[in-house]
Amino acid sequence: MESSQAAIFLLVFLVVLVFRFRKIISGGPVNKNRIILSTVSYFAISMLAGFSSFQVGVSIWYVFVYAGVLVGATYLSHRFVGNTIMLWKADDGKIHAKGGYIPYIIWLAGLVSRFILGYVFIGPDYFMTAYGAQKTLGTFAIQITLVVDLIMMLGVGALAGRNIQLISKLKNFKTIQ
Repeated sequence: MESSQAAIFLLVFLVVLVFRFRKIISGGPVNKNRIILSTVSYFAISMLAGFSSFQVGVSIWYVFVYAGVLVGATYLSHRFVGNTIMLWKADDGKIHAKGGYIPYIIWLAGLVSRFILGYVFIGPDYFMTAYGAQKTLGTFAIQITLVVDLIMMLGVGALAGRNIQLISKLKNFKTIQ
């Protein structure tokens, strides 16, 4: 993939994320299927970016650290994000939700940093190199990659916890109404 193609891909991806983030801040319609689909999408994107680190020199044993951070962040986010999510029934009859945007900020910062690091340390063909030919990074680059990957795992875990809390609130909201 050429450098311009990677830049276009990242630009489109960021525009989609910005519009999604705007919807979370101002509120928008929610349903269980959409929440589950978005959670799976965030998880898949994060895993593709994070697990490409194992192709460039990160020890496979760090998968346990990644999983621990992911599970811990999911639990803590589910426990503490509940008061920041607000649900209401709009005039159109749909249930709308807003709030809980801190997990998105953490995840987005980790993901963007991961793509930037891949571009800087691996090169313009980062998207193809990560799953193609082997390229080993130096110690400093591996340490930075670990930190950024852990931030991204923290973010996707927090997103999962937020979305689990949102599904729980949505279920309770429907039974109360």
